[in-house]
Amino acid sequence: MPTVLTLRNVRVALYSNAHPPPHVHGIGRDGARAKFELSCPGGPVRLVEQSGFRAVAVAEIGAAVASNLTAICATWRRVHG
Repeated sequence: MPTVLTLRNVRVALYSNAHPPPHVHGIGRDGARAKFELSCPGGPVRLVEQSGFRAVAVAEIGAAVASNLTAICATWRRVHG
């Protein structure tokens, strides 16, 4: 499970056995989870589901994913072809 971003207590990763469409998972140390669809290569990043994060944290994670979208999409393509 490659980590594509680390934000304080949140790891943003993609699963090596994931399926299209391109997406990443935000994983909090406390068990919180969020899934974002990437819409590669140009976005927009869209929250698909989440549990355990506060709304402000979800917004921060989504903004960080959007800010790094080009690199994250390149990692997705490298891992998934």
